[in-house]
Amino acid sequence: MSENWLRSQRQTSMTSTAIGNLYARSNSISVSSRSRRPSWSDAKKVWDAGDEEENYSDSHSQILKKLDSYYRKVKRQILAFQSLTTGLFPNHLEPDKKVGHVVENVFCAIAVWSLRQCYCKIDNDQGRAHELGQAAVKCMRGILNCWMKQAKKIEVFKNEQSTKDALHSRFNVFDGSEVEGADEVGQLQICAISIYLLTLVQMITSNLQIIFSMDEVTFVQQLVFSIERAYRTPDYGIWARGSKYNTNTCELHASSIGMAKAALEAMNGFNLYGDQGANWSVVYVDVDAHNRNRTTLDTLLPRESASKNTDAALLLTISWPTFAIHDSTLVQTTTRKCIRKLRGTHGFKRFLRDGQYTDLESKDHRFYETTEMKKFDKNECQWPMFFALMAIDGIFKNNQVQVDEYLTALNPLLRRTTEALDTTSLFTAINSETNSPKSRPITKEQQHSCSSQDISEMMAHYYYVDHSKQQSSTQSEGSDRGSNPPVSMADSSEILHGNFFLFGQSVWIICQLLVDKVLTITDLDPIRRYLSPSERPKPNSRYSSIQDSLRYQYTPNMPKLVASPPFDSVDVKKRTRVIIPSNVTFSDLVIQVVAISESVRLQQVLATYGIQTQTPKQVEPLLIWPPAELVKAYANLGANKKFGFSGRPDRPIGVLGTCKVYRICSKTVLCYPLTFETNDFYVSSDMALLLDNIRSDFEFITKCWRLKGRPIYLIMLRERHLRGPQKADLLELLTQIRNGKISTSIFVRLERLQTAISSACVEHLDFLNNSICTTLDWLPAVVHEHKSTSEVGHYKSLTDVSKIPIIVEDIDYNNHEFKNQRDDELREFINNTDTALGSLTKHALATYELYRRGGLDWMIRDNYRVRNHLEHLLKEAATWQHWAVIRFVSSLLHKVVDSLAPSVTLLLVRGKTVTLGVFGYEESIIDNPMRPNEIFKIIYGENVFNRSIFHAVLLQELLIDVSVFMSTFPQLFNGILKLRLGWILQAMKLSLEHLKNDVDDVVTLNTLSPNEIKQLLYFVLTTDSQQQTLPGGEIDQRSSFQKRQMDGALCRVPSDFFEHIWSILERTPGGIKLCGIFLPQQPTLSDMTDYELNFSLKIEEMLSKISDPAYRCLVVEMFELINVLLKRNAELCFSQTLDADYLIQEAVNLFQQQTNSTDPYKDFYNLPIQLVGGSTGYMVRVIINYLFNVNLQKVDNIDLNLGSNTDICKIS
Repeated sequence: MSENWLRSQRQTSMTSTAIGNLYARSNSISVSSRSRRPSWSDAKKVWDAGDEEENYSDSHSQILKKLDSYYRKVKRQILAFQSLTTGLFPNHLEPDKKVGHVVENVFCAIAVWSLRQCYCKIDNDQGRAHELGQAAVKCMRGILNCWMKQAKKIEVFKNEQSTKDALHSRFNVFDGSEVEGADEVGQLQICAISIYLLTLVQMITSNLQIIFSMDEVTFVQQLVFSIERAYRTPDYGIWARGSKYNTNTCELHASSIGMAKAALEAMNGFNLYGDQGANWSVVYVDVDAHNRNRTTLDTLLPRESASKNTDAALLLTISWPTFAIHDSTLVQTTTRKCIRKLRGTHGFKRFLRDGQYTDLESKDHRFYETTEMKKFDKNECQWPMFFALMAIDGIFKNNQVQVDEYLTALNPLLRRTTEALDTTSLFTAINSETNSPKSRPITKEQQHSCSSQDISEMMAHYYYVDHSKQQSSTQSEGSDRGSNPPVSMADSSEILHGNFFLFGQSVWIICQLLVDKVLTITDLDPIRRYLSPSERPKPNSRYSSIQDSLRYQYTPNMPKLVASPPFDSVDVKKRTRVIIPSNVTFSDLVIQVVAISESVRLQQVLATYGIQTQTPKQVEPLLIWPPAELVKAYANLGANKKFGFSGRPDRPIGVLGTCKVYRICSKTVLCYPLTFETNDFYVSSDMALLLDNIRSDFEFITKCWRLKGRPIYLIMLRERHLRGPQKADLLELLTQIRNGKISTSIFVRLERLQTAISSACVEHLDFLNNSICTTLDWLPAVVHEHKSTSEVGHYKSLTDVSKIPIIVEDIDYNNHEFKNQRDDELREFINNTDTALGSLTKHALATYELYRRGGLDWMIRDNYRVRNHLEHLLKEAATWQHWAVIRFVSSLLHKVVDSLAPSVTLLLVRGKTVTLGVFGYEESIIDNPMRPNEIFKIIYGENVFNRSIFHAVLLQELLIDVSVFMSTFPQLFNGILKLRLGWILQAMKLSLEHLKNDVDDVVTLNTLSPNEIKQLLYFVLTTDSQQQTLPGGEIDQRSSFQKRQMDGALCRVPSDFFEHIWSILERTPGGIKLCGIFLPQQPTLSDMTDYELNFSLKIEEMLSKISDPAYRCLVVEMFELINVLLKRNAELCFSQTLDADYLIQEAVNLFQQQTNSTDPYKDFYNLPIQLVGGSTGYMVRVIINYLFNVNLQKVDNIDLNLGSNTDICKIS
């Protein structure tokens, strides 16, 4: 009743306004003419005013006629197929017409809703706006109800992200049940959930009520949880095919991640009840998860996935309806790549070598064989629907040329049909498992007898290459047409009996509404996603919203990167600190820094240096929580006993999340970052690394902050931070913060907490009720560290700071004095010996022996287990900075870094593969994102922990450091496709041995601090294979053997190396053999492409079988030589299998014959890379002999003519 009343009032108001305007114009003329006699011009103005009203009436009438025409089209072409019970739409490409796809249903709902948006602007709409709106609501709620029946799946999936627990993307359209044989079809589609959530926000914003109860609100919150980890969840993509090979394997898709990013942005702080909602119907989003999706998407684009170089689904991601990115350069690059590789005469290909629906695809099996991919090359189906999508994109960009171009291309592809107005039997036909009515092509006679309203333009499903017509055409015309006959494209309606393509038809109707200007882009996109986040209307809400910064973005001038060794060149035992510059884009964001001292004593000491801090008591009633306490609060978000839902998964709060101020149960809470968490991984005990991490946090916040308000960064200062050699560095950082500038691009302001809150980003956690609030810890959660007796004895006053001695003692846990002692003797030693600096190593070994015999829970004395003593040793070792004991004990306690999974994902989306293992032993390969518990099992499993206790923690350090360098200095990893962390540790070990001035120095990786490990890694990655300039100015000339060892351990190859292998394989019919692995020419060349990442990974897999780094480097050099020879001699090819091991063995044998070497392999490794007197000359002669299959003596007179470039095999 209220809606009808508002419509009548609006109609009365508009009518009165129109009449009033007409009278006003006439009155203004008469009033101005009272003093004189009316002229003909005055009369003409009155007449013209009447014409304007008449023209307006005609225009209004035309709009009504257009909408009436579209209403009939939507009723006939879309709504006629909607299920009476569930509101879902069937997919006519399915063998069983009772199956509906989520993505297609959402687009059908959008088409119906779009027409409803048009009718909402018409007063006398005859109830059609309500009818169409409720039809869209029925479809959206139908999808929601289908998913709610699978509530158990979503509870498992949000924690595990496994394919078997994924929500289904196909349902029975009549009862919403799961489809039979659903496990055989890819159900995990992150894009389906994402585009549903995005459309849900759009429709609710347009005043449609879709969510009815709090149970449904909690379910939608669970849907948000399920897509927050899209950046590390491989799925089947929008086409439900997985990788392009169609082998039932998932992979990361840029389109899925982009849609998830857009959905998270739309959902954050959104009220599912619309304008009538309360604070408990609001959806919350993890801002750090959104940022990881954003950075992952930016990294993947313009590539779609590992197997798909590009995909038409990216058009849906970068443009309507998602608008996931607004970087104009990246949008143009991605769009042009899609057009260049996928556009055809009859539409866009979905992706290259897409065999689905082609007449070459076998109907006997669901998945492809390894030899099938080549036949689909240039035979892919073309989908005209994407022409309509590109026209819509042009409308949003106000690019009329693009609109005209694609509409012109689409016009001849549409099917003009006549349709009966009686649609009552359409859905009945589907229900009875028969095909829908065939659309009848229009004849010339019918064109005169049918009105324009009876003629419909139907979007074809796809056009396929009809090989039967192509062969018959070629045979009839003879051989005059040459070897490349023209491609014959056929309309799919011929084999689908004219079935409606609801997905394409919905897009086409939306396109027509926009072209005819009865629908505006703001009607289609009420939340203005087509605008950049900074230009969108700001929601009037007390909840945070993700948006771009309005601040000026710039790239600072950075100094040239110069690799510096992590140790003083004179004394390797001296520790030096290297500040590594960065080269990223920043804004003028000001980070508010609040320094909190754990004690009054520490506050007084810092005040003497001019650093003003506050204690937890001084900031009351504001509360400071550790990140773990905030995780407990979020554990109640989305919890629902009816569904069996727990709340937010137990995921750590990231840096961005800790920079917000939280209002929880009428209290104000702040959270300090994980960087200062004492219960975290042991790297927080390294003061030098802690300072580096603080600077990295500032850089990250400056680059990634997307929330309204300024971030607040809490620095938790503890007394131990002033004890040690890094005290001066800490005071220097605090002084820079006080002065307001960390670098040329990072701006900070040291504030009191009470002052900083006024301009901060405030998040209201209104989902917490009073009963939940009573379970939270409301005490100031600043944990004072355990003070051991030895520590207090050494540091009675902070004004008298002693430097901790540098400890380089390693631990040999395989050979020690406690190995043969009895259990009671070990317990006696542990109980009666003080854990002072000199006895830490012995305590660790004695405790390890008990651990080896009985595990962590074995008793040492009453209520004191092995676990307890190891924790005690860890704290003592952290006090003395005894890094060998710290790492050894941490590994025994199975300590894990929280951010391992995001670090692995960051490396994978950069196109790298990660392996975890010990050098010389079997490795575990990570080629898809993993959950933290899966990485934990690898690290503390057979391949790592059981082989080396120290490697279990060193690999974690290395993984974090590599991911940091990958995000800041990706050029350091050029030529490294597979990051074999065990081998990188070996390269660091070799470099450490090379840096030592005294052979008697005992410095191992285990004794270095985490910061020194990071600096050593940087040194290794930036070391040139030819020479390295040290700080003293001297040139580090290493032997060729050492250079090959280093390059081989890093698994580095020259640029375009894998493309060169492809060229070699093209001219090697017998294939390539290496380390017993055979790479055949076919089907490798037919199934893959030279630019494909999977081909590079296949070659890297072969190289990974080599156990000697120097030998690996030699193999790479040999392949580069073969490529040069074949490139300069186009007539040459290998008539037999190219056996790489045989060629190198022959080269070494030739070298031994000429030099009489007693250790030929090592001496050969030490040869320089040059033609005369080097390894190049020997290998070239062997390769020529292999090509021509002649004796070695016959190649002496061959002119190799490799040119003057003697370092063609230079790797780095």
